[in-house]
Amino acid sequence: MIVVDVWADIACPWCYLGSHRLAAALRGRAEGSVQVRWRAFELQPGLPAEGVAAEPFFLDKFGSAAARDAAFAAVAAQGAADGVRFDFAAMHRAPNTRLAQRAVVLAEGRGAGQQAADALFAGHFAHGADVADLDTILRLLDEAAVPVDVAELRAELVAGAGLDRVVADQRLAAELGITGVPFFLADGRVAVSGAQPASVLAELLDVAEQEAAGQPGAPAELAPFAPGLV
Repeated sequence: MIVVDVWADIACPWCYLGSHRLAAALRGRAEGSVQVRWRAFELQPGLPAEGVAAEPFFLDKFGSAAARDAAFAAVAAQGAADGVRFDFAAMHRAPNTRLAQRAVVLAEGRGAGQQAADALFAGHFAHGADVADLDTILRLLDEAAVPVDVAELRAELVAGAGLDRVVADQRLAAELGITGVPFFLADGRVAVSGAQPASVLAELLDVAEQEAAGQPGAPAELAPFAPGLV
């Protein structure tokens, strides 16, 4: 089995697109041949826990309304080509994603991490849901039929569960020199950064399988990693 570690942030549109493209790359592969492992990465850890109003945040981030609109249009166009919907006009909050990250890693402990991430991605980017809010996070998971006990998950989140894993994931990212997301590391051997096309992600998986079978030779666009890092 090949393990693919994916560092991503719920508030990153390219991570949403990258997650969708990874799912496409996995189609047709033998069931159980690849395990996707979510790794938390916070792009805006300094935001207040409740997040901030989206309009001033994005104006400050991009420098002008024109630059903001151009950036959003570019992402939306790529999403439309892949069947991924973005509605930036519906987003009224720029969230601190630590609570959402904790929810995803706790769901992963129940075998549903990627399902949880996808539910939060879609809620945030397609419907403007505030993924810094506990009730909203749990509602999105419930509506998407993510196989977790929502009441149990609420109790764990209130108690602070999952924080150690989020911190550990980000510490590992720093040790590996990961500065941007999405970032895909296949079997601790080869990696690629960014919302790459599904074909590149499929190649990543192929190369990892070849490396695991003792047939080295990663193509230039795939960065080699020393085996056993994770």
